[in-house]
Amino acid sequence: MEFRDFTAGKDDDGRRLDRVLRIFLKEKSLNEIYKLIRKGLIKVNQKKTKADSHVAEGDLISIAAFLFDSEKSEKKIPESKIKLNIIFENQHLLIIDKPYGYSVHGCQNENQISLEKEVSAYLQAKNEKTDEKSLSFKPGPLHRLDRNTTGLLAFSKSLEGAQWFSDCIKNHTIRKKYTGIAEGNLTDTENWEDKLADSEERDGGFYTVSKSEKGSLAITTARPLAHGKLNGRDITLVEYSIKTGRKHQIRAQSSLHGHSLAGDRSYGGKQCQELKREYYLHACSLTFPADNPLELPQIIKCPLPDDFIHLLECCEIKNPEL
Repeated sequence: MEFRDFTAGKDDDGRRLDRVLRIFLKEKSLNEIYKLIRKGLIKVNQKKTKADSHVAEGDLISIAAFLFDSEKSEKKIPESKIKLNIIFENQHLLIIDKPYGYSVHGCQNENQISLEKEVSAYLQAKNEKTDEKSLSFKPGPLHRLDRNTTGLLAFSKSLEGAQWFSDCIKNHTIRKKYTGIAEGNLTDTENWEDKLADSEERDGGFYTVSKSEKGSLAITTARPLAHGKLNGRDITLVEYSIKTGRKHQIRAQSSLHGHSLAGDRSYGGKQCQELKREYYLHACSLTFPADNPLELPQIIKCPLPDDFIHLLECCEIKNPEL
C-alpha cells in the first residue's frame, strides 16, 4: 500500500495525533479517524499507534495515499494576486506594509483579495522550498487594521510567535503608533478615554461605533506633528498612540473629540477633491519589549505611502516630524 509521509515540526510537538490528522482529513469524523488508525492506515514512525498518542517533533506520520484521493485533498498552491511589501520576517513573524483598500480577513467572494489569503499563499510557496513546515499550525493575522488603513500588519508563522504576540497585545506591552491627517487645529497633545460600542444602524454596509457607557474602554494619545490647510480649512498631522485595540478606535475617538480624520464621512469628516482616499491613517510603528524571545528588533517602522506624502505636500506640510 502506498503512503504519503509528513514530518512533524516544532509547532506540532506535544499535540494529540487525532487533532493533527484533522488538518489532513477534514471530512472525516474523529470516530472515522480512530478506525483508520486502528486499521494501520495511519502510522507514526512506521508503526501502528493510538489515536490519543501525542506527536513529537521529528515524528514521521504516514497516511494511506488513497485517503487523499477520497478527500480531494491534494490542492495546488494558490497563486498570489498582489505583491506583498514585506517589512520584516523571521521564523516566528511576518510583518507587511498593508496596502490601501484590502481586507485583512477572508472575503465571502472567493475572487476578492484578502491579505490573509495572500500571506497564506506566500508562505505555502516558500515552505515548499524550505523545511519550515508545520502540520497543525496555520499562520494568521495577529491584530486588525481596517480595510482602508495602511501600514504595519503582523502575521504569525509559528505557534510560539502567535502566543507571544497575543499575550503582549493582551498585556499592552507592544506599543502601536499611527499617523493620520485630522480636521481642525489640534494644538496640544490630548489623552482620550472613551467607552465605545457598535452603533445600532449600519453605515455603508458596516456598523460604526459610538460612545456608550456599556461599551469597552478605548485609550488613545493624540500628538500634533504639523499643521496645514486643506481646501482652505485647518488640518493637523497627528501621531496616535493606542493603548487598546477597539474597533475603529482612532476614527471614532478623533470624531468624538472634534478632529475627524479628513474625508472620513462615516465619522463626520468632510470630503473634497484633493482627497483620493476615504481617510488617511497609517500604522507607522510597532515597538516590542527589549530582549524579547522572538529576537525582534525593539522598533519596526513603516514609511508613509506616496499618496499620503503627496497630500501633505498639497497642504504645504513638508518634512514632518515622523
